[in-house]
Order: sequence, then C-alpha cells, then structure tokens
Amino acid sequence: MYPLSKRDSFSVIGFRHMVELSKYFPIRAVDLMQFPTAKLYRNSLVLLHPYFYPLQAYGEEALRGLEVIGIDVADSDRISEYAVRLSRYASVFIVPSEWSRRAYVSSGVECDVHVVPHGVDRLYILAVHPVTRVFREVYGLKSSGVKIVSAWIIHSGYRKGYDILMELYSRLSRELEVALLLRDHSGVKLFYRGNQQLIYGGWLTEEQKMEFHDLSDLFLLTSRGGGFEHPALESIARGTPCIGAEGGSWSEYMPSWMLVPSIPSGVVLEGNPIHVGRGVEMVIDKAVDRCLEILGDVEEYKAKTRSYALSVVAEKYVWSRIGVKLRDVVGRYV
Repeated sequence: MYPLSKRDSFSVIGFRHMVELSKYFPIRAVDLMQFPTAKLYRNSLVLLHPYFYPLQAYGEEALRGLEVIGIDVADSDRISEYAVRLSRYASVFIVPSEWSRRAYVSSGVECDVHVVPHGVDRLYILAVHPVTRVFREVYGLKSSGVKIVSAWIIHSGYRKGYDILMELYSRLSRELEVALLLRDHSGVKLFYRGNQQLIYGGWLTEEQKMEFHDLSDLFLLTSRGGGFEHPALESIARGTPCIGAEGGSWSEYMPSWMLVPSIPSGVVLEGNPIHVGRGVEMVIDKAVDRCLEILGDVEEYKAKTRSYALSVVAEKYVWSRIGVKLRDVVGRYV
C-alpha cells in the first residue's frame, strides 16, 4: 500500500519495492488513498509505505489484527513519543539507512527495524548520455565554459537546506562563472548572474533525470536531515560528484572525499508530530573550499565518481540487489 494516485518520493520508492517483491511473492498494489476503506484480508501481510502518515490522517483502528510491515524514514535523529506509540501496530519496520534505524531504536521503537537502502537502475550507471535534450539553455551555458552545479529541493526547505544552498551558490558565484540547476516544487529552474527562469515544468522522467545529472558538474546535497536523500545517489550513479555534510544518512553511500565537515543543526522539521529531532549542516567555508577544489578539476573528479559508481554503487545500490534484501526481510513474515 503506497501512493499510486500522486507522484512523490514515496510513490517512486514504493513502485520499485513492488516491482522487486513481485519477483518473489504474489503482490497486490493498493493506493494509499484507499487506506480508510480498503477491505484487507486478515491473512494478508500489509506493507504500508509510508507508515506514519496514514495512521495520522485516518486513524489507527484499520491496522488492528493485521500483520503489518511499516516502511518509512527518519527525517531527524529522533522520532516523537507519539510516533513510537503508532509504531506498535507494526510487526517490523524497514528504513533506508542505519542513520534512520538508530533514530527509531534510540527513540524507543521496540520491534525489529531492518535497513534496506534505496537503489538505482543499473541503467543509471551503464547508460550513455540520454538522447533527450530537454534543458537546452544549460547546454548553451556549458558550451561557453560555465560550470553547472545542481540541487534537488522540492519541499521541507529548512530540512533540505535551501538557505545553505543559496548561500553556497552566492559565494561560488563570486569566485567563478557558475550556474545553478535546481529541481524544486515547480519544475527545474536555472539561476545565473542574478537571474532565474523556469526551464522545465512538471515531473521528470527517468531519462530526463539522467540528463539533469549529466549536465551538472557538481551536485549540492545541502540537507540537514533525511533518511537517505535519493537524488544524490542517482547523481553519483551517473558519475557526477556530490558534496554533503558529514554525519548524515548519505554518509553511508558517499565516499569520504564528498563529505564536508559539519555542525549540529536545529530541529529539522519544526512542529512536525513525527520527526522531532535534529540533524547536521555543512560548514559553509569548508563547503565552498571543497566545491572550488572539485570544480577546479571537474574531469578528474567525474572520473573518480564514475569509478566509485562502477565499483560500489553497482555492487550495493542497484534495485535488483535491493530486491533481494527486501525478499529476505518480507520472507520472514509470509
């Protein structure tokens, strides 16, 4: 049970989980919007993704008597007492990182919590540059020698570090010719020389996402919190280097040279009833230095990233391997 009637990160990951699990078990996809009215057989195993939102929105009674695997994230280093109470309706949890698991366990979740990371298609690693050319304005800038940095912030501005991103971009702009390619809630925006324009509206296909990452010289993951931060893994898989703050969940899949010294952050989702903890934020001065180092030798760092994608991402983070991990967890409860 995951979001089928809308597009968001849960729908993307939920679909991939369903595809992989269908290789091993009989699976029926149910739209999360049907949660209040769905007729669930008492001998069914329900994978609820996300877990906390439907219980908040529709009440807890629908889960009584069901065998439930909760699939969710930790957006901060602690979940609330209310979230811990809701967790008692699940037999087990699946989260995408050890960072998320520690948040659940240290907050008091008593059932088993398994780590199954997010993944990428092998195509992300092996495919040549896409034939689509959606972001034509960016090709023109690149051909004139402008460096392209990119980011992906659709919601949760403070948690995703929008303020950090814009400060970092502003300081980089003082040092070199650089443009920012930003995926936000409205589509893809291009920032250059104090101007911004919407160059693509709406959802991106997988091919368009590959083009987005291929055009970038450096992906800026400025998040303070988050249980995994999938776009950064996709960027690495395409051979585009990233930076992120030391100590976040992304540290589990980023090589050390992509990590920037960090300090503790404030509460990453102020007022959220589930995610009530803090995270980390990169030290701006150190982030600027690392960006300038990478952008000063882009081809060398892209080669390092490509090598890392082929040796590490291809071994640990492709969906076929993630599917085996899912099978092993779910198989204990079938």
